[in-house]
Amino acid sequence: MYAIFFDYNGTTYRLPTNPEEISVTNTQAVEKYNVLKLGQIVVPTYMELKEYSFECEFPHLQYSYVTVKKEESFKDAKHYMDVFSKWRKQKAPIRFMAGNVTRKDTLYKDRINTLVLIEEMSISEKAGEEGDKYVSFKLIEYRDFNKAPYYKIDQKTGKAVKGKGDSANPKKNGYHVVVKGDTLFGLSKKYYGDGAKYTKIYEANKDKIKNPALIYPGWKLVIP
Repeated sequence: MYAIFFDYNGTTYRLPTNPEEISVTNTQAVEKYNVLKLGQIVVPTYMELKEYSFECEFPHLQYSYVTVKKEESFKDAKHYMDVFSKWRKQKAPIRFMAGNVTRKDTLYKDRINTLVLIEEMSISEKAGEEGDKYVSFKLIEYRDFNKAPYYKIDQKTGKAVKGKGDSANPKKNGYHVVVKGDTLFGLSKKYYGDGAKYTKIYEANKDKIKNPALIYPGWKLVIP
């Protein structure tokens, strides 16, 4: 079964319905030159940011085909529209995850798991389905350009050397016992100051964690 999640600031949302397909665009940027006697040639430069696009339904009632089965976990269309609008207004990068889920809620290695911005979001309603929202998403891969390597001045040589400021963990106590509402993204932000480093915790606890989007109260996780 396919599942799609958005995670922001320690809160994970599973979409109530799955799209028929997700389109992924990954373009090779090139530069073209005119060379004497050869004509036009093309030179590859870099890979452009990936783009993800899909359409899905956000129902206002918990219909039988809704993927979120627990009544307390179901949110109506208005709730999702408010959440997505807030994220866009804040210009916030959010984590986008999608992949096949087994009966044990295990995401396979071919899953999508990346930070994105919601570049476009088109909302429509259909006659006879008032309250239900059909949303077309266009997401673009986000890379944090503000995170430069940490350097310090060596007092003996006077030269700049790479320090440990980027990976230091002053709050680390060796482990964390999961409570209700915890997510790997939230724990990473708590212990490392950066939610995007959640993979460090995931890799250290792969014996327990099969799906990075799902952790359960009572688990004792190693914080590396």
